[in-house]
Amino acid sequence: MHSTQPTTVSEHVDWALARLEQSDSFFGHGCDNARDEAIWATLHVAELIDHEFEEVCDQKLSDEQSSRIQALVHERIKSRKPLAYLIREAWFAGFAFYIDERAIVPRSHFGDLIQDGFVPWVRPESARNILDLCTGSGCIAVAMALHYPDALIDAVDIDRDALEVAQVNVTRFAVGERVRLIESDLFEKIEENRYDLIVCNPPYVSSSDTDDLPAEYQHEPRLALEAKDEGLEIVKKILRDGIQHLSDNGHLLIELGESAKILESQFADVPFFWLTSRSGESVVLLISAQQLKTYESSFSCI
Repeated sequence: MHSTQPTTVSEHVDWALARLEQSDSFFGHGCDNARDEAIWATLHVAELIDHEFEEVCDQKLSDEQSSRIQALVHERIKSRKPLAYLIREAWFAGFAFYIDERAIVPRSHFGDLIQDGFVPWVRPESARNILDLCTGSGCIAVAMALHYPDALIDAVDIDRDALEVAQVNVTRFAVGERVRLIESDLFEKIEENRYDLIVCNPPYVSSSDTDDLPAEYQHEPRLALEAKDEGLEIVKKILRDGIQHLSDNGHLLIELGESAKILESQFADVPFFWLTSRSGESVVLLISAQQLKTYESSFSCI
């Protein structure tokens, strides 16, 4: 740690890193470690976020920038708010999205899958009509619109506040002609529409587990994190009703986190297939319309 006041980008990162490591901060809302978050905070304030750290590490910052970095890090540690909420920005699928406390911080494994085109499991060119359930900030819907310019996307959420955040992002990226925001409890208000691809990062944390999450999660809307039935209430509804809204050759993808193991144990007769993201985690379920039809009796009793 530097004994004098930091002046360069690198010195500010070292300063921030030392303080973050000494704190009780939890990292999992855009960064999974203190160093990456120190770099993110520094480059954001320095307006160098579009540069690689190694390219600008020796650049000197102004006294005003230095003060802002120190204030930001102190607020991060004191408030235990995710950095994304403090700077009103989160990166997802290669794009910077607006975010505030009305929606959870974008961090889904869908970011990797969208950038990789869901290859080899789903052909992007075959997914012209897409439904994003539990859209939250709209990051998944907007990212898909940006990566797949021929797709039309309906983005659904039960929370009007979250949809207001999503509207900011739809406007920011000028995709309003192809992304339609709908206030709905899952499929309730999408009528008889059918989609080539349905994606969902739903609430899947049980009530008891939500209470035990680090302080950073307590700043996020509980509605977007928590679900009854060991975290599976919403997932089960989607599996039950999804067949009514998929095209014959369509696919459903749901992210489940730790609840993936619980789902498998409750539906031992269903051969669930899990996609592996770049991080090596296999928590995104892929199931085809044909498979939903085959195991309809298993899901219909939900």
